[in-house]
Amino acid sequence: MPAAVANGIRQNYEVLLPRAGSVDPPTIVCVHGILIDSLASYYFTVAQALRDAGFRVVLYDLRGHGKSEQPASGYRVDDFVEDLAGLLDALDVSTASFLGNSFGGTVVYGFAARHPERVAGIVAIESEPATAAWSTKMAANLHKATTQLGTWEATAWITARYGRDLARRAKRAARLLGATTLERDLPASTVLAKAEVAAIECPTLALYGSKSDLAEQATLLRTLMPRCEPVVLPGLEHSVLVEAPARVLDLILGWLGAHRLAERGSA
Repeated sequence: MPAAVANGIRQNYEVLLPRAGSVDPPTIVCVHGILIDSLASYYFTVAQALRDAGFRVVLYDLRGHGKSEQPASGYRVDDFVEDLAGLLDALDVSTASFLGNSFGGTVVYGFAARHPERVAGIVAIESEPATAAWSTKMAANLHKATTQLGTWEATAWITARYGRDLARRAKRAARLLGATTLERDLPASTVLAKAEVAAIECPTLALYGSKSDLAEQATLLRTLMPRCEPVVLPGLEHSVLVEAPARVLDLILGWLGAHRLAERGSA
């Protein structure tokens, strides 16, 4: 896979071009979750179907993840946001739609707050903006991960419940936490005030599993963000993208199609 040096680090990425050979296809940028995730979560779920639907699909590994560079420090949300901006500059992408899963959605919300002119629309899966409440929760979750991931007991439990692949990824996540300042940096990120979240005016589709503790974000975002359309999927937990990729894909394509029709109708 190719790599680009952007925002001072080497970032691994992949670009999937439509098979039809469109001259200037719309771009959708996929941002994955933290610790156990990588661009592979999109590649093996919705990315190729989005390509087949006519989109240029940009996938990349966050700093410290997958095959991207792992600096010892620099893991605040602002760092991830500027990594994304730098990569898009390197790929000559001025404006795109963005698909963010879990922490990837947090990065996308931060990117939209800082670079609104570059964001045509957002699809966020099981995600929330980086607020003060998010910071408190992230500190607790990262501390738990740092103290438990990689232990024999955690590895055995993950293997028995989710299989060896996730257990291997959990071990890599433990090494990332041990080798970097991520645990300290991320909760210390600059957070968004309610007014800053409300200022994100691009069309947004927010997907949540009904059994996830993030499902309560649906009501909050509907209240705060003027163009946000939350959807709660019955019976699903946090891993919505992996649990129901076909359903997620249908919702994404339907929403993107409706958004493009709305744009044509207002022209």
